[in-house]
Amino acid sequence: MKNFILIILVLLSSATVFSQENKNDFGGLKKNAISFTILGTTPVIGLTYERIVSNYVSLEIGVGLPSVGIGAKVFFSKIQEQKMMFNTGLTATYVDFGNGYLLNGNAVVIYLPIGLSYYGLKGFNFGVDVGPGLDTGNEDGTILIPYAGLKLGKRF
Repeated sequence: MKNFILIILVLLSSATVFSQENKNDFGGLKKNAISFTILGTTPVIGLTYERIVSNYVSLEIGVGLPSVGIGAKVFFSKIQEQKMMFNTGLTATYVDFGNGYLLNGNAVVIYLPIGLSYYGLKGFNFGVDVGPGLDTGNEDGTILIPYAGLKLGKRF
């Protein structure tokens, strides 16, 4: 498990290092966003902060009920407003259900999102993605699960 977390940190750090070479202002695009999310970085529901760090990469961190998560997205075309953009990435989420009736215990979910994002002119932010996830909280060990995310927010 420690190796898994180390790999995620290295991948996220490498995206940050590559983004340091980009000195432009992203064509006037607002680089920050606060969004309401369902699943994705913050299962079950939560809030995320996202920052564009290069023309093709954004990083996000989220807090939800009952979870925290971090992630990175890589866009296949230059990030811009008023355009539906295809992306993929990597997200790691820690979920703690405590001693619940239907769900209990804790888990780390590693998720490979494949989705679409849209950034509107007045700061509107929308994203939807689906993909495979690895759930480490199962009694039988780590299992592959279907996963998805929905995000609505405001860029600033």
